[in-house]
Amino acid sequence: MPLSDPLPFTYTVIRKSIKHLYLRVREGEVCVSANKRVSQASIEQFLQSKSIWIQKQLTYTDKQNRLTDNSAAVYLLGKAYPIQIHYSQHCANESMVLEKEVAYFTLIERAEHTRLRTLRDDYYKDSCSAVITPIVDSYAKEMQCHPTKLGYRHNKTRWGSCSAKNALSLNTRLMMLPHPMITYIVIHELAHIRHKNHSSAFWQFVALYCPNYKELRRNMRVFESFL
Repeated sequence: MPLSDPLPFTYTVIRKSIKHLYLRVREGEVCVSANKRVSQASIEQFLQSKSIWIQKQLTYTDKQNRLTDNSAAVYLLGKAYPIQIHYSQHCANESMVLEKEVAYFTLIERAEHTRLRTLRDDYYKDSCSAVITPIVDSYAKEMQCHPTKLGYRHNKTRWGSCSAKNALSLNTRLMMLPHPMITYIVIHELAHIRHKNHSSAFWQFVALYCPNYKELRRNMRVFESFL
């Protein structure tokens, strides 16, 4: 049945092997996870039923985590660095660096949240190999779970994943988190090399190398809005 009114927002559909529809609103983007058997009409009817809530979330998320706000900060390894912006018409490339407890952005023209976010994410990606790869190498050896490949990219819905072929993909925004949380995610994804689900055996294996994983999972919720 067609909807009487068009949806007042755009959205992305991710097809997964799940039973129910799942809805996320982050950084001004609406994302629906659905089984491939769920029709487009059913998805739109679901979104229509959640329309008022979604619009409230879009308004709220538009105001939070804005890097152009006076109180904004860049998080690195769990620490917040206040932002300072310097404008230069002569710089070859816009950039972000951390110096003297401050995140300095060098820009050619007016600051926009999306541009600052891109520069911050570039910094995170450039830092992953030096910070996260040694953690992966260390625990891969200790757990005897060796990934066939390791890659870093920004994923809007998860901190990491392990493919059927044991390739690990880790979110570049892991660089926001304190070391213990990064370590937990690494252990979690490496454990999927041995256990391809979230069975009790999987969690027992995770607990061998990260006994306080439940506490870390709870504390990580603070950072989920930054994904």
